[in-house]
Amino acid sequence: MRKKLKQVWGRHQVRYLVVAGSTSLGYLTLVWLGLHLGLHYMLAILLAQAITIGIAFPLYRSLVFQSTGAVIPDFVRFLSVWASGAVAGVLATPFLVEVFSWDPLIAQILSILVIAVVSFLSHQFFTFRRNRLSSNH
Repeated sequence: MRKKLKQVWGRHQVRYLVVAGSTSLGYLTLVWLGLHLGLHYMLAILLAQAITIGIAFPLYRSLVFQSTGAVIPDFVRFLSVWASGAVAGVLATPFLVEVFSWDPLIAQILSILVIAVVSFLSHQFFTFRRNRLSSNH
């Protein structure tokens, strides 16, 4: 059993699901907290994004993709992918809230699910493309 778990954990796709799921849960908790503190949903989203980036980058870099490249170029590429996802979420959420009267938290969850797939591929083939250890291919 332990060997099987180690083998499963050895796949960066599995580590991504765990880390992205955890950071998404933390992010949604921050959005929820901001909403319950009376913040406008866009302000709650932006604050949650800023906090989550600081947590997600080191986890993605070291735990998920095990990058051995230079930190600054990795971070710049990471931010470009993250910003693209954040912009997509910031555009999708108001659209779903204002046009379809969805709850902002539900709109964020849907956005995250779609963006997660695109982000994984972007991080794999762009952000950390040259820097993953050969055992993760």
